[in-house]
Order: sequence, then structure tokens, then C-alpha cells
Amino acid sequence: MLNVLTLEEAQNFVLKIAKKHGFLAESVPLESVSGRVLAKSIAADADLPAFDRSAVDGFAVLSRDTFGASAALPSLLRLAGEVKMGERAGFALGAGTCAAVWTGGELPQGADAMVMLEEAETLPGGLVAVEAAAVPGRHVVFRGDDVRRGEPLLPAGRRLSARDVGLLAALGVAEAPVSARPRVGVLSTGDELIDPGETPAGAQIRDLNGPMLTAACEEAGADARFFGRVPDDETALKRAMREAAERCDLLLLSGGSSAGAKDAAARCLEALGRVFFHGLALKPGKPTLAGMTDGTLTIGLPGHPAAAYLVFHALVRPVIAAMAGEELRETIVPAALTQAVPSNHGREELMPVRLKGAEAEPLFIKSGLVRPLTRADGYIRIPRDAEGLPSGARVDVILF
Repeated sequence: MLNVLTLEEAQNFVLKIAKKHGFLAESVPLESVSGRVLAKSIAADADLPAFDRSAVDGFAVLSRDTFGASAALPSLLRLAGEVKMGERAGFALGAGTCAAVWTGGELPQGADAMVMLEEAETLPGGLVAVEAAAVPGRHVVFRGDDVRRGEPLLPAGRRLSARDVGLLAALGVAEAPVSARPRVGVLSTGDELIDPGETPAGAQIRDLNGPMLTAACEEAGADARFFGRVPDDETALKRAMREAAERCDLLLLSGGSSAGAKDAAARCLEALGRVFFHGLALKPGKPTLAGMTDGTLTIGLPGHPAAAYLVFHALVRPVIAAMAGEELRETIVPAALTQAVPSNHGREELMPVRLKGAEAEPLFIKSGLVRPLTRADGYIRIPRDAEGLPSGARVDVILF
């Protein structure tokens, strides 16, 4: 008989251990940091942009010189010079003057607006006829409009996106301080398992949990390694667990965690360290277990693919994030159920769903099936004391 915890209790338990693990920071070249977790908050050490610049091709002007200008009655200004791209302006504008400036070029001192080329005409004798009034700030990006010196920009714990990389590059950050990726090992258990490249004989099945969970760990930001398949033999399993744990911060077992006579994961974990809990008040995922293998946090997941993936998303992914120092935020969208979902198991239920606009279609996945999971966009949580949800019920969909 399993002594079960709720999902929240299990989450809190393993997260406390994961946060004690701590993380190492490393400096990584900017082109390789997308998807990594920032280890140190970053503030701006300079204004961005560093100078007033033009947002159009045209003429920098003193806006007051253009008030009332029109095609019928243009303002005549004297061309004081041209600002070449990548060079400082090097001169100032006085009343009645203008300067040719290209998009991104620096405005000369004194200028407070731009007139587009289409709104002006170059005349003989170094004159420019401005045919439209320009208000202060028109077509100008002022110094510090984007970022002010000293302004906090990216907090520690943020998973860096390509957009973040662009901001760091603009600030002159060539290498970013990021958390070292947690090392996660995956072991599959079961006499019936064979390599995905092999042809099953008799009742053998291809191991899909090993590659799936290894890929899921990589998606979660881990440095994941698959340590292979182990038969239902306690001596072999203990040896494999010990060898994998030496190289990992977190070890995942797939299968071998239910209460059957051949399911030896809990017994091996007890022999190698300690079992924290064995069993969740959760469907699917009741046989989930957790403990320590020679000091390495170890989580045993169910053997059925859908159960393994759902428990991974709900329980393991937050652990990987915590080990990387990431502030994990679930992406949740509201939706209405397209049909009723019965649920009277005395356990919380994780139900995969497919989004159809503002509606969520429940996906009733039979034990051991995997294809329906590829159709799912996320899952909903049905409380353990609920007797299901009616059609049209408003639910929160936790996206994968």
C-alpha cells in the first residue's frame, strides 16, 4: 500500500531540496545564451541610445523655424551641413538652419525635430524649402528613450529570449552570467523494453519514455543524459542508479515505481539512500516516488508515457528550474470545456486538453498511449474532491 501525498505536498518537498542544491554561474558568449537562465541581474551602464538620433531620412531642424510651413508657403532654411552615418555631428544648428541626417544618424546640437525628405525640397544656393511643420520631437529618438543609465533591465532567474539577447548586445554585453545547466540523468526500467531502433519480438515494446523524458529535460533547460535501459533486476538497477547518480544533480527513473512485485525502484532507492515519499494522490501518477541516491535527488515516474510526461511537467520541470535558479512562471490560459469530464477517484486529476480558440477539448488518453499526447496543448487540474466538471465549465489550461 502506497502512502500518498498531494501534488502540492510533493512539489513543496522536492522544491525545498532543489533550492538547497544551489547553482553555479558561468560566463557564456552572447550568441549562446538564448534559453539560458540569467544568474545575475543586469542594469544599464549607459543611456540607450547614447545620442539623439533621427528615425527618418531627412533634415534636422529647430521645430520653431517650421511653424506654419506648408507646400504653398514653405519655410526656407539654410543647409548647414550633412551628418554622415556612424560619425558625430560635430556642429550645431542656429536659427534658420538645418542639416541633412539619415535614419539612425546623430542630430546636431540644437535640433529638436526631423523633416522627412518627402516634405522638403533642396533649392539652389544651399537652401531647403520645408513644406510641413514639425513639432518638437517629431521623428526623433532622444538619448535614453530606450534605456536610462542605472535602470534595472533583466532580473536574475529570467530565461533569456532572443529579444533579451538583442538588448544585451545593444548595451555592449559580450558575455552574460548564466546558471550552469543542471545535469539530469534518465534511466528506463523494465524487462520488456528494447531500443527504439529494434524490432519488437513477442510482447516487447520500444522504450519511448527514455528519449521523451531526456528531450523534456533538455526543453526545461537541463543538460540531460540518457543512461540506458535496465531490466527488472535489483542488483542491476542499483548499480545503474549509483553510476548515474555520480554524474547527475537529478536522476529520473521511468517505470518500476508501482506496488507490483517486480517494481523494485523504491527498494533500490531505500538501499542506496532514502525514500522521501512513494505515491501521489494524483491521476495519472499515483506510483510516483522521490528520494536520494547517494546524495542525488531521485524521482521515479510512472511507466505509462502520458502519466510520465504529465508528472514530469507538474513535478520535475519546477525542480529543474529551481536547480537553475529560474523563476518559473506557468503559462495559463482560460477556456471553456467542450464536454463534461467525469472524475470521482478521490485523487486530483491532470487532464490533457486541446485548445480550440476559447474552448478546451478534453483528451481521454488510455493507459500506455502516446499519440493523443502529441495533440494536447496543455492540461487542466481537476480537484480531488470534485465529481468531474460539466460541459462549458470555465477552466485554467496550463500550457506545455
